[in-house]
Order: sequence, then structure tokens, then C-alpha cells
Amino acid sequence: DGGGMAALRGGDATAAGLRLGYVCGVLPTARLAAFERVLFRATRGNMFMRSATIDQLVRDPKTEELQHKAVFLIFFSGQQSFARMAKIADAFGAHRYNYPAKYSKRAALLSQALTRLDELSHVIDHVVARKEALLSSLAARHGAWRTHLARQKGLYNALNLWNYDLTRKVLIAEAWCPASMIEETQEALRRATSRSGAHVPSILNVLETDEAPPTYFRVNKVTSAFQEIIDTYGVPRYGEINPAAFTVITFPFLFGVMFGDVGHGSMVTAFALYLCVNETKMLALSARLRDDIITMAVRGRYMLLLMGIFSIYCGVLYNDVFGLMADFFGTSWTETPPRHGGPRELKAHGMVYPFGIDPGWHRSANELSFGNSYKMKLSIVLGVAQMLLGLGISLVNALAARNALDVWCDFVPQAIFMLSIFGYLVFCIFYKWSIDWVAEERVAPSLITLLISFFMSPGEVPAEARLYAGQERVQVLLLLLAFVAVPWMLLAKPLLLRRRHLARAGYKNVACRPTARDDPAAARGLLRSTRDHDTDEDSVSVASSNNGKAYAEEFDFSEIMVHQVIHSIEYVLGCVSNTASYLRLWALSLAHKQLSMVFWEMVMLPPLQSCRAGGSSWRCAVPLFFGFAVWVVLTTAIICCMEMLSAFLHALRL
Repeated sequence: DGGGMAALRGGDATAAGLRLGYVCGVLPTARLAAFERVLFRATRGNMFMRSATIDQLVRDPKTEELQHKAVFLIFFSGQQSFARMAKIADAFGAHRYNYPAKYSKRAALLSQALTRLDELSHVIDHVVARKEALLSSLAARHGAWRTHLARQKGLYNALNLWNYDLTRKVLIAEAWCPASMIEETQEALRRATSRSGAHVPSILNVLETDEAPPTYFRVNKVTSAFQEIIDTYGVPRYGEINPAAFTVITFPFLFGVMFGDVGHGSMVTAFALYLCVNETKMLALSARLRDDIITMAVRGRYMLLLMGIFSIYCGVLYNDVFGLMADFFGTSWTETPPRHGGPRELKAHGMVYPFGIDPGWHRSANELSFGNSYKMKLSIVLGVAQMLLGLGISLVNALAARNALDVWCDFVPQAIFMLSIFGYLVFCIFYKWSIDWVAEERVAPSLITLLISFFMSPGEVPAEARLYAGQERVQVLLLLLAFVAVPWMLLAKPLLLRRRHLARAGYKNVACRPTARDDPAAARGLLRSTRDHDTDEDSVSVASSNNGKAYAEEFDFSEIMVHQVIHSIEYVLGCVSNTASYLRLWALSLAHKQLSMVFWEMVMLPPLQSCRAGGSSWRCAVPLFFGFAVWVVLTTAIICCMEMLSAFLHALRL
């Protein structure tokens, strides 16, 4: 209708021969009732009005808003009534249409409107089709454009790091490059020069600098995932040992300790082997789907493979296959009547199970207590060994940097503190394992009681914690060493640094300078000694962050002291908390085994028992089929997915 807020446009004032006038138009639906009442009162009822609501929303030409409107038709008599209605319609914001009185004209007007609507509909359909075709072609090229823009952005970001030489009109860049890749870099520059068609080749010069180079580690598809884990915690400084080399073994091994099971490890290994064999297809799939979980699994496929292999290895050590005790080599214990509670005697004196835990423990009454004790002690041994490995790496880094201060003020007191407490605990574990307490007819001492008495009563050892003769003197000596190591670690390095700084920056005796008139040779010697003194490394602590630009290093004793206090407290508390944190190896391993046993006993064991009881084959096959299906789903979903993810996160923490 062209809008509804314009002024009223009337049709013919009178109908031929009838002396009646009419008005038609469009009005907002909300004003229709009020408009009809006002017209009735203004004409005193001398009018006839019909209205109908328009189903579709109509856009107002003034406000550009979609509104609900209604069409109306009014019949009246007299010119004065027409003028009065025109003013009322203007006041209500109606929009009037010229509606001819003759039918032929109305039919022609309707045909013209329909033709116009049909033309507009064809135009709109054609525009929509053209727009869809254009958007489809743009969408097909969107990926290529995005890649091109990303490359151009990266190129200009790199060029912005260059320096422009106005005199020679060249770009100069300073960058670090591995020494083993100098020839490859020169070859890449030659290829770029030939491809670009440049007349002047790029020149590569190796500069001598005193800056500390950035860290670069060459990785491959096997070690890249482990290197990312290390970089998440911190990047080693240039010249330091890369912990990722050790993480390739320690990380999957710690995972295997918690997830140790031959059956479950075989499932993880099979999945990882599938990803490794089809790595090209899997990499393309992860790039297309852009799913974080799939991408992590594909990129860490070799890590998953090692995790599965170490899970199988630890499962053989535990003798666990899907939570059940296996008997690969035959137990070393003889079976006794059930009233005695399981195996008691060895088949032969000194006989041991060839590899792993003897399956005879599975049929013993103290299986759970033995497994808990063994895995708890094993967790402490592995934790202390890994922490000592970290201390050894710090020693090698300090020796490589020729930093005697770090060796004597950091490594030595840290090693003394660690070995005096937790190293002694590991020694007691192995000492307890090495003695046959049953043969000696003695009760095995409690290591928990030993550790408590070690701190609470250093000079006294309870009878239930005694391992060897002279234990009191040894524990007192170790406790004193641990207490001495803490202030050594806390104060030695800051005080020695302060002493070194004062020796370098302190005043020195100034002798009378001979003049050139008195002794020219002495004067020249004084100048030489002055220059030598200025370049002596003991005269000032020199550091450099630019090529050849040296400056005096600032020394703030309070800042160094605060840093050392934080470092010492963190180490002492970390030794205790980390050792306790390694007990999660025991806890996760126990939870994994017990959960596997619950699934087997609750899902698979009832159908097997019904089959053993006898009956028709269908009564055995149907429950066994459904029980096995449920067991496979639970094992895959809960143990091989959720439990594996939990063990992975805990191994990541360790």
C-alpha cells in the first residue's frame, strides 16, 4: 500500500447517478476502532464503513517499521462530509488510495498492479539467484583467500621486524639460526632469489654476539608431543639439558604404573597403532573436523603407543589381565586347604616367580593388604628416583655453565636434604624388602612408625620400627644434616653474591699519578693499567643484551634474598608434597584394578556361573552374549576412555 502514515487521498467525490461519495485507504489496526467512532460522531451516523485486517505486516513509509494495518471503505453523501473525513483521516495518519468508480477502470488497475507484482517477483527471484551463485563462488574461494591473507600477514609481520637502511636501500634482519642449518638457510635464500627474479642476491652473514641465544630443540613426530608438554611448564635456557629426552620414557612409564593391565594396555596399543599406520588419513581428518579431542589423539599417537606398551609392561609386572590375576609361568606356592586361607608354603626352597607378582597372591587372604603395601612403597621409590633425576639434571646444568655457586649453594644442600629424609626412607624400604622376616621369626617393622619417630623422637626408635642396630645414631645424624641444609640453602648464595658485589664495587687505594713531565714511561704504564682495569671482569659485573654493548649489572640484595627464601621454602615443602603426591601412583593403580574386578564380577561372572550350572545352550549363550557386550562397552567407555584420561592427567601432574 506504500505506507500508512501519509495523508488521505480521496477517490471521486460522488458516484455517478447515486450522489454518494466513497473513500478507501489503509490505517494501523490499533487506530481503527477510534477512527470509526470519530467518523460516526462527525457525520452523525450518515456514513457506511467496512474494514478488513491485512494478514501480512506492512512497512510504514515514514518510520520504516513493520506494522499491523487494516483496509477500510467508507460511503457518505455530500462534499462537506468528504472534507470532514479527509481532515479526520489526516489526523489518524491514514493512507488513501484512488479507487475508480467504474468496474472497467478497477479491473484495469488491478491487472496493472498484478503485472507489476509479477515483474517485481521475477526481479527478486533473479537477484536472489545471482546473489546465491555469487556467494557460492566466494565460499569456494574463501579458504584460498584466507590462506593467502594469512601468508601475507605473516610476511608483512616478519618484514616489520627488519631494519631499513636508507643509504643502501636494503632491508637488514638479525635473527637466530641453528648452526647446523646455516647451509640450508643459504640454500633457501638462493631459491627465494631465483623465484622472485631479484637481480641482487640476499646476503647471509654470521655475527659474533654476547647475547644468550634462544632455545631450540630439534623434534620429530615421535618427540614433538613430549616437547610440547615440557614447553607448557617452561622452556629450558640455552645450553641446558632438555628434560623431554627423559620424559619420553618417564611419562608413559608413570602412566603405565597407574594403568598397568595387559588387556587394557593392549586395547590402547591397538588404537595407537591404528592411528600411527593411518597417520596421513588421520591428520587430514583432524584438520577437516577441527575437533580438539581428535586433534590431540592424532598428534599424540606415538605418545599413546608408548603409554599402551608401558601399560602392558606394568600389567605383566602386576600379573593383571582385565583385572584378573594371570598365571604365565606357574605359581611358586603350593595350594593348602581353604581353611588355612590360601597358599602358605613354597614348592621349593628359594623358589621365586620369574617375572612380576606371583599369581599365588590372588588366592590368598591378604592379597589386598600385600598389593597396597607393595604399590605404596613402589610409588615412593619411583617418586624419589624422579626427583633425584631432576637434581642430577640441575647439577649437570650448573657444571656446564661453570657456576660453582649453584653447585655448592643449591645442589649440595638440596641433595643433602633430599637424601637425609627421603633417600633414607627409600633405603629403609629396600632394606625391609631384603630380609625374610618370617624366616627370622620377627614382625616386619612399620615404616610409617619409623618415619613418625624419625621427626618426633630422633634419639628413640620404637620396637615396632627397628630395622638394624645403631639406628638411633644414624637417624639423629641424618636429621641434623637435614636441618643444616635448610639455612645453608637459604643464606649461603645471597651472602656470597653480596660479598662478591662489594668486592667488585668497593673503594680501592688510589696512588699518586706520575705526570708525563716527571716520568713519561710511568704515565704510559698508568694509562695501560687503567685500560686493563676497565676491562677486568672483576672490576664490574658486566652483562649485555645488545651486540657489543655492555652495562653494569644492578645488584639488589633484598630482591635476591626474597627470591632465595621463596626458592628454599618451595623446595623444602615441595620435597614433602611431591613425595606424597607420588602416592597417586598407588591410588590410581588400586582403583584401576578394583574397578576392573567389579566389572568382571558384576557383569561377566553371573552368566559364566549360569553356564557352569548346566542347562540348555540357549540359556547359556543369550545371557553370556549380552553380558559380554555390556562388559566390552563398560571396559571401553569407562576404563579405556575415562580411566585412561584420569591416569593421563595424573601422570601429567607428576
